Amino acid sequence: MRALSAFVIGVLFWGAAVADEATRRETIAKIVEAQGLTQMFQQQLDQGKASASDIGKNIVQKMLAETGAPRGQTDPRLEQVFQRYLERCAAMFSARELVDTWSQFYGKDLTESELDQILAYYQSPVGKKDVFASQTAMTGFSKTMSAQGQERLNASISQLMTDLKTALAK
Repeated sequence: MRALSAFVIGVLFWGAAVADEATRRETIAKIVEAQGLTQMFQQQLDQGKASASDIGKNIVQKMLAETGAPRGQTDPRLEQVFQRYLERCAAMFSARELVDTWSQFYGKDLTESELDQILAYYQSPVGKKDVFASQTAMTGFSKTMSAQGQERLNASISQLMTDLKTALAK
């Protein structure tokens, strides 16, 4: 009889834990929506794709220059390789995938009450302004970091090309 009672109590606690987890996931999903995370992640992905395109174009131009091709000339083979590169970059992540992954880790140390308070904040007028300010900042931040990153990467690629030529000349 004790075993049956323990089993029933265990099932009841397990059921309550599952229900609590479902409520927790729902609250986190509402926080994600209120924070505009899907849109912010999509902004970052779009900026990353644009940056990858610029970087790839730069690499193709440097390779063509190294072959002695006149500036502005293209090579259909390299263009095809570059196009495949862009397709791979575009398919790396989706905003939904990033949000789902983020949601797995968000709020692990927060209580239901704290999650409810966070949700209330993001649904409040000042919380909505906070989200808008973050989205606006993300646009400028991403563009600035992309431009600086591209400059630094270009310098690194140029140095790599120089180092490779030196190594091959020995």
